[in-house]
Amino acid sequence: MPLALPVAEPQIWLFWALSLIFFAFVLRAISRRERESGGRSDPRSRLGIILQSIGIGLAGIGPFKPMLPWLSLSGLAGDLGVLLLMGGAIAVFASSSTALGKNWSLEARTRSDHQLVRTGPYAVVRHPIYLGMLLFLLGLAVAMGHWLQLLVAVPLFLAGTRVRTTIEDALLKRQFGNEFEDYARTTPALIPRLRA
Repeated sequence: MPLALPVAEPQIWLFWALSLIFFAFVLRAISRRERESGGRSDPRSRLGIILQSIGIGLAGIGPFKPMLPWLSLSGLAGDLGVLLLMGGAIAVFASSSTALGKNWSLEARTRSDHQLVRTGPYAVVRHPIYLGMLLFLLGLAVAMGHWLQLLVAVPLFLAGTRVRTTIEDALLKRQFGNEFEDYARTTPALIPRLRA
């Protein structure tokens, strides 16, 4: 089985352009972080960050074949797939990091003045930033035609996400007790519930 399916050049360009926007929001979130004030942190979350990063990297590793005609049905479907996945990644990350405000951090930690955010995307899932990162990974795979790589990339990314969400949930439960338990009981960790 080939490591890459044929793609159209515009879907690759679209991915890179939207990646710049995604990373601009990441830099915005980093620059808006306030200095840590008390609270707790857990450096074990670095393992999760590493696993997630390797998962995303694996989705992009390998050759790509920009051979499809730009206006072919397959080429346009690829463009649309990249646009939807990367647009979703940007929207979810931007709204999530904005909702978190000063609570946002790369590593798992709580602040002494930490707030339990339950609005915006946090009303739908407890860890929407990781959902945005998963959409980014999938957008990368679609842009490059890397379907086979997803067999390793997605489980590795989800393992890293599991490490991070477990640690973050434990920190939040320790700080917010019953309020967090109620939130965790009613709000899924990563994938939104379908409502009728």
